[in-house]
Amino acid sequence: MLPAKRYAEGLLKLAQEEGKLEKFYEDLFKIYDLFKTNKQFVDVLFDLEMKVSNKKEKIKQFLDESIDRYIVNLICLLIDKRRETLLPYIPFYYKEMYDKIIGNVEVEVIVSEEVDEGVLRKISNWLLKRYDVKNPRFKVKVDRSIIGGIKLLFNNIEVDATIKGALDSIKKELIQNAI
Repeated sequence: MLPAKRYAEGLLKLAQEEGKLEKFYEDLFKIYDLFKTNKQFVDVLFDLEMKVSNKKEKIKQFLDESIDRYIVNLICLLIDKRRETLLPYIPFYYKEMYDKIIGNVEVEVIVSEEVDEGVLRKISNWLLKRYDVKNPRFKVKVDRSIIGGIKLLFNNIEVDATIKGALDSIKKELIQNAI
């Protein structure tokens, strides 16, 4: 969806100029939520027979007053250009670029049992020192098969400090040395 990415890039540049990076992010995902939860919104948006002017007016009725006018203008532009199908993709391209700008990194934390905020703070500090990750967004998954320890997955990096990982490594080494 390269065109959706281009719209997201343009919107991001505008957001930076206007000092509205976070506002646009929030508004785009409000619209995405509307897209996911409101069938009438989707029906109007994708109605091919409705006149463009009518469609824009009806779509505006679904949007609350808090949605920034630039976001509303983007939706109207998409309707004018008959590119409504791009709308659900734009928030995700925007998020990708937004995260890079403010340093957000999705970090999957795999542990054998639940961890508290203190552990996540320590992981956060370690990530900052070791990998310069400023704003980790943790997704904690419990996987009892790792036996103990922790595994981190982020930015195509895997840090495996699990007991299972260590045992697998020892097993692999023993097999290689036995042959």
